[in-house]
Amino acid sequence: MDHDQRERTTVVTSGGGGGAGWFIAGGLVVALIIGIFLYSGGFFGGGSGGVNLDIPDKVTIEVPKTSE
Repeated sequence: MDHDQRERTTVVTSGGGGGAGWFIAGGLVVALIIGIFLYSGGFFGGGSGGVNLDIPDKVTIEVPKTSE
């Protein structure tokens, strides 16, 4: 009794493991574009604008008296 021997072919597919990597990469690209836009617009101190604070030398706080 002669049996026909068939070759077994194993196909291994790798990749397509998930979209989380592409999602993170896309988020980083969007964050980079927003950061460049804000930096070029002077949001992070690149502009010539300034902040002026007028703070008094002495602060007095009056506490109301309670009747006991």
